[in-house]
Amino acid sequence: MPRKEPRAIIIGCGVAGIALASRLRFELGYENFVVYEREAGVGGTWFLNTYPGVGCDVDSHLYSFSFNLNPDWSKRFAEQKEILEYLNATVDKFGVRPHVRLGIEVVEAIWVDKESLWRVTLRDLATDHTFTRDAEILVSCVGTISIPQDCKIAGHQNFRGKIWHSARWDHIEELAGKNVAIVGNGCSAAQLTPAVVKEAKSVVQFQRSPQWINERPNSDFSPLTKWCFRYIPLANRAYRYLLWRSTDSLHDLYTSTTGTAIKAREGATVVAKDYMLKTAPARYHDILLPKFPLGCKRRIFDPGYLESLHSDNIELTDEPIIEFTETGLKTSKREIDFDCVVLSTGFKIQEFLSPITVKGKDGVSLNQHWKMTRGAQAYKATFVSGFPNFGIVFGPNAFPAHNSVIFTNEVQIEFIIKTIFKPILKGSFNVIDVKEAAENRDANNVQKKLTTMVWSGGCTNWNLDVNGRNTTNYHDATWKFWYSLFWPVWKDFNMEGGSGASLPIHPAFKALGTTTTLGLGLGVCLYASQHGIREWRGLVQ
Repeated sequence: MPRKEPRAIIIGCGVAGIALASRLRFELGYENFVVYEREAGVGGTWFLNTYPGVGCDVDSHLYSFSFNLNPDWSKRFAEQKEILEYLNATVDKFGVRPHVRLGIEVVEAIWVDKESLWRVTLRDLATDHTFTRDAEILVSCVGTISIPQDCKIAGHQNFRGKIWHSARWDHIEELAGKNVAIVGNGCSAAQLTPAVVKEAKSVVQFQRSPQWINERPNSDFSPLTKWCFRYIPLANRAYRYLLWRSTDSLHDLYTSTTGTAIKAREGATVVAKDYMLKTAPARYHDILLPKFPLGCKRRIFDPGYLESLHSDNIELTDEPIIEFTETGLKTSKREIDFDCVVLSTGFKIQEFLSPITVKGKDGVSLNQHWKMTRGAQAYKATFVSGFPNFGIVFGPNAFPAHNSVIFTNEVQIEFIIKTIFKPILKGSFNVIDVKEAAENRDANNVQKKLTTMVWSGGCTNWNLDVNGRNTTNYHDATWKFWYSLFWPVWKDFNMEGGSGASLPIHPAFKALGTTTTLGLGLGVCLYASQHGIREWRGLVQ
């Protein structure tokens, strides 16, 4: 009886889901998978975030797939529309679209031990129809920057004006002639504020805490440069490599374990401070400059925000908001009337896979597992003990604060392919589950190193959970992330079933075997040339 090909379900069709689906098709020729996407289009955060001014603060050529380089980026830091077009083009180029089901929400996934598969409950958001699908392999590509924080300001239900989150921008509401409040001053607020200031009658921005802001020159690529990227062999890839290498060196800004790192952060702090004092209005210098170390909060690369503070129709204040009134907001000092309130208050970063319920062995949910381990964790940022044949891309401790998340996503995807997909398709085993001891050992090592990083430098940031544990960041340079996930350590896993096919061999041993074979062949040829072909024939007989 022929062996049944395993099925796979991928949750989410943002950057990670697109990368995984593309790799499965062009690298493995594997087609027996479905990608379920909750939204009406692919692209994840780049589909959802459509506020004015939204863009990327990572170089375009680095914030792209290694398997689909784009020679035609318009500028150094691309904006949302161009990134979304690129993602859609990738989906079409690699034949992913026929595998994608849009508008389908994953409600629950349960591991059925007797059948060695995941039973996934889904809901069609258009019809509210609920149905189930089974798959031997389940991978979450949900990401973390997807679900906005709820409004926590008292009395918001009484406000007669409009309220919306920056990640769910209201394109129907016209801001011209309106009095607008912007709550928050992180990366999203810095991008949207200049655009809102140009349109609205008045703007009051409520700063919850100061931020370090760096200059962000964003030059266009010339037609000649694009031509070179397209037609000169390896030019695009070499440029991307140099970007990655220089960006990875910024890791020193986030650690304090060496004198070199401390000096680097001190120098970068002076540069940021000088830029802020030179660019921002003098009346805001006192509230803009942070007291915490550079990098403790996510750095802002200025898209024109500081210059917009010179406008006559904007006020920046750090007055704490007490509550909503029917007509606006009440602070610790006054009441201000607004027509619209924009919440740029971040995302539910700590709620990985929320609101999906994932239950592994013995019916234990991911949230229960992480509660027992006192914080979200995953082996090599990818696997969770007790959840067989399940991988997470962009989960706990997989965020590189100083580099492109697409790079680390691709590293995790390759690790999942090597650890789950290739061996199961080959028949080496049917089920794989990381050992609890290996997961805890890896997590403890990560947390120990994170205590030396700047995110523990005394500021309030979204990297730390309620217990003060950093569940988001990777602690090292991204080349080390790649190295640590380059090949599975098979002794860290429990494996069951399969046809008994041998586990994949490390490439180093393959290379050694090839070298040995070539060496033996060369030796035989030299022996034959020295002793005559007749004697050589006698040797091999």
